[in-house]
Amino acid sequence: MDSPTPDAARAERARRVLVIYNPTAGRKRGKRLTDTLALLRAKGCEVVERRTTRRGDAEEFARDASSDDFDVVVAAGGDGTVNEVINGMVSRPDRPRLAVIPLGTANVLALEIGLDPKDAEQVSDTIAHGPSRTVHLGLANGRHFLLMAGAGLDAHVVEGVNVALKRHAGKLAYVVESVRQAFGYDFPELQIRANGQTYEGRMAVACRGRFYGGPFVAAPDARLDRPKLEVCILPKSGVGGVVRYGLALPMNKLAELPEVQVVSADSITILGPRGAPLQGDGDIVARLPAEISIASETVELVMPE
Repeated sequence: MDSPTPDAARAERARRVLVIYNPTAGRKRGKRLTDTLALLRAKGCEVVERRTTRRGDAEEFARDASSDDFDVVVAAGGDGTVNEVINGMVSRPDRPRLAVIPLGTANVLALEIGLDPKDAEQVSDTIAHGPSRTVHLGLANGRHFLLMAGAGLDAHVVEGVNVALKRHAGKLAYVVESVRQAFGYDFPELQIRANGQTYEGRMAVACRGRFYGGPFVAAPDARLDRPKLEVCILPKSGVGGVVRYGLALPMNKLAELPEVQVVSADSITILGPRGAPLQGDGDIVARLPAEISIASETVELVMPE
């Protein structure tokens, strides 16, 4: 993304901030949240906290937040929390800006905008003073997403990952589940319809940003502020395919593999086993068949200077 100018953001009054957070974060992440909130108040921000107790709370709290009451709604958590907050925000025409305190496992959104999850000073300064950019959202069977929507192995891994292990082991939980799935998953064929053509693959991810699963580039041309889907289609199956793609991704070589196709489109349809999961921003958001497109709604995302 282009570097936004900070002057106007610096000149405005202290921001009114609503922080929506999940209290189940571990000790280290809980301390990062506490430190960031203290810094926000020290910078003059009016901070209101909303603690979630169940799935759907973040969406409800964001839906109730008006720009008359708040300048910024902050999703404090992982990319799934951001997804919930966005789906609440888009229902209001008078929505505030969106910001993030990254406390998740992968924190892909933070990577996209250059935010360091461990730097409470940078995170708080971004929320208190950072300029904003218009970002385009995706839509998957009526559910909004910000970063990605995928079908195939990755969606089954997201659906099957052990929540307790994820809380304690982080990304390792996804590695464990990927290995387990590689030996038991039958890799059914998917059909991806885009731009009047039909592509075949065993996994397909419609990307809105460059990164996937962490600091790993899957779609080099994707940009949050560009109203396009960059669709990464992986055709190989079985353990061999998992190993091949699993080695290429950390080296940022996935899109360069000869059999991998990356297709730019405004909308796509993914066909496969009816009822198979579709993951969006790291949570299951829909089931196949899936209609995925660029949404008409946008959000103003607060970014580091």
